[in-house]
Amino acid sequence: MLSKVLASIRRVDAIVEVLDSREPDLTRSREIEGYAIKNGKQVILVLNKIDLIPREVADRWKDYLSKDFPTIYVSTRMRQGTRILRDTIKESLKGEGKVAFVGYPKTGKSSIINVLKGKKAASVSTQPMSTGFTKGIQLVKIDSKIYAIDTPGVIPPHGNPFEKAIRGTNPDNLDNPIPPAVSILEKAFQISPALLETTYKVNYISPMQFLQDLAKHRGWIDRSDKEPDVDLAAKTVIKDYHNGKITYYTLPPE
Repeated sequence: MLSKVLASIRRVDAIVEVLDSREPDLTRSREIEGYAIKNGKQVILVLNKIDLIPREVADRWKDYLSKDFPTIYVSTRMRQGTRILRDTIKESLKGEGKVAFVGYPKTGKSSIINVLKGKKAASVSTQPMSTGFTKGIQLVKIDSKIYAIDTPGVIPPHGNPFEKAIRGTNPDNLDNPIPPAVSILEKAFQISPALLETTYKVNYISPMQFLQDLAKHRGWIDRSDKEPDVDLAAKTVIKDYHNGKITYYTLPPE
């Protein structure tokens, strides 16, 4: 699948790399950026899902990332920033050309294209898929003289278990979903202690206790040993993160 992304980059004039604004560094592919620059392509970074983080945090990430490439932040759900993105693409292409949207699974590439187009022109998934939802490369007209290529996600999501989970690996395909779920819970609790209890109606004392109580609360009991199905609870936490149900944010390096 990565070969398709690289092939699409060679066919366009610029790329738009879509990042998750909660974890911009972990959802950024410097390999793709380097390949684009090597092939003489312009790079635009997009911080998506900014409705899930404070605006001042989005501003700090924009300032930090803009040192490398032009950076726009958007929220497809709130229809924020997409006009600025359209104008930035037009400026980069000098009014006409092709741009490829690239990024890890679940960063929202297809959703952004849909908003730019004004109607559903690219397929959109509601679940993280280990192979990426966009199976092939799709050419979408977003302006009278501008075309967008919707590429597969950068596959496979690499790194440690937490990084793989954040980068869109299907939780069902993780060897052990508990460690990344624990990391997500810890980060969310640090930002907003009441968030998890309000969202799940389960008291939070520790991550493992939370997963056990969540399984009990939902009636998820492992038939083999009659214990709470903690694995299922962990997978649910990871999926809820990608669906925007669990929010937290990170800050750019000083």
